Amino acid sequence: MTRSVFVLVALGLTGCWIGGGGSYDRYDGYDGYDPSRSTGTPTTGTSTPPRDTCVDPNGFGGHGCYRCKPTTMAQLLAACTDAKYETFDNEARIPGYTEGDPLPEIADQGPELPAFDPGPSETPDTTVLPTCSLTSLRTPVLVYGATGFPMEPLAKAMGTAATIVFREAGSCEGVASVVLKKRVDGPVTVYSPNGDKSRCVLSEPQPADLALSALFASSCGGQADLAGTVTLPTDIDDLIGPVSPVMFATPATSKERAISADAAYRVFGMASSGVTPWNDESSVFRRRASSGNQQTVARTLGLPADKLRGRDSNGSSAMLPALLSTKDPSKTIGISSSEIVDTNPDALKALAYRHLAQPVAFYPDSVRGSLDRRNVRDGHYVMWNALHVLVRTQGGEPIAAPNDVRDPSGTAKAELDAAVKRLAYVMVSRQEAPVRGVDLFGAMKRVGNVPACAMKVRRSSDGANITPHTPELSCGCAFEAAAPTTTRSECTPCRDSSQCTGAKSTCSFGYCE
Repeated sequence: MTRSVFVLVALGLTGCWIGGGGSYDRYDGYDGYDPSRSTGTPTTGTSTPPRDTCVDPNGFGGHGCYRCKPTTMAQLLAACTDAKYETFDNEARIPGYTEGDPLPEIADQGPELPAFDPGPSETPDTTVLPTCSLTSLRTPVLVYGATGFPMEPLAKAMGTAATIVFREAGSCEGVASVVLKKRVDGPVTVYSPNGDKSRCVLSEPQPADLALSALFASSCGGQADLAGTVTLPTDIDDLIGPVSPVMFATPATSKERAISADAAYRVFGMASSGVTPWNDESSVFRRRASSGNQQTVARTLGLPADKLRGRDSNGSSAMLPALLSTKDPSKTIGISSSEIVDTNPDALKALAYRHLAQPVAFYPDSVRGSLDRRNVRDGHYVMWNALHVLVRTQGGEPIAAPNDVRDPSGTAKAELDAAVKRLAYVMVSRQEAPVRGVDLFGAMKRVGNVPACAMKVRRSSDGANITPHTPELSCGCAFEAAAPTTTRSECTPCRDSSQCTGAKSTCSFGYCE
């Protein structure tokens, strides 16, 4: 079965005729560009497809693409687009592979290889931190959990509306803080409205107002003292924030440009995968089961998060030296995030990824390194996780955590509730920040994040199928306009909605959406 025919079968679209009288539901632009433009010169076949079919068999160099408005994950993966793509031939690269066969079961693979040793760590910081009390700060909001948000620009964008006090912890520790009502103690970083930061130790343990996680709460079962099945309390809202792509990365000198899900499943699931050139397990690097990146890769590929093969890199920042430590860069591969890969372009590069039954492979960006994250946003690149902001609610509105240490008399409740609500909504792009002059989208872009308002797809759990989505408040143009890239010509700047007409009638984040 040829790849083009296989894709049409996977889409359930062979002989698909939409409507009558020679018309079909044409897909005239997803996220503001025309995906029916050229998708590559066909390598096989030159026939002109019927005008009233949804499938262009000549798309993606003869692999086939879907040119109507996508409504399913299969259609999103194969949607016609002018973004750069790569090919990965499973039959040529995977021993014994036959198109359409199910993924092989993963048997016991034997003992793990030794973890990567990144060498001596930096000299420990012996500075004795002062104690600090939240009562000395203006509208302090205690934030606890995963990293990923650009806190300094965020603090500038909030101005005096909220003072961010951040305590770093793992994703599931963040979830546990609200599910188990754990109090936060230890060292925190205080971000002032001008972006300056200082460190101190909380004078007393107290509850967090916002908990941050790179995983859905349901993915934290059995971790951080949580039960095997995790359900959020009814008064806790899970606000979906920025999306962060996870990447298969190689040394920049590697000649490889892409990998498929079928190949990655074997490379990271089997001690001896036989997939060329990644057939030396000592040159394959992973994270640990508690890592959000590893959870994302495992759930995307259908592997147990605690059973990935390869060597533990010993942390996110150690993935860079791990990938550069091997004798043969061509055999080397690992999993990492944008903040590691995109900030080290001379040392590392991301591979294009082709998901199961997807015709070709895509980078997170329309062109590698452009940082527009177009393929993440429109569903061509599915290996990503979302940052979550967990917050207490009352009457459907975010509120501050009851805190007898910060506000023993309760007189500041209204002011603190307003600060927590505004910060939470700014973090997930439901509201614009109070200080408009701060390029918050640019800051997100530079750490690899895509604001929720720029996404055209979403998922209901980690690794779940993606579905089309229209955000309540859209910011696709503003995100693309943020440095270091420029916005599309069809994006119209605005001050208010009176300047917006037609289909894009709402002024949102400075552009008609």
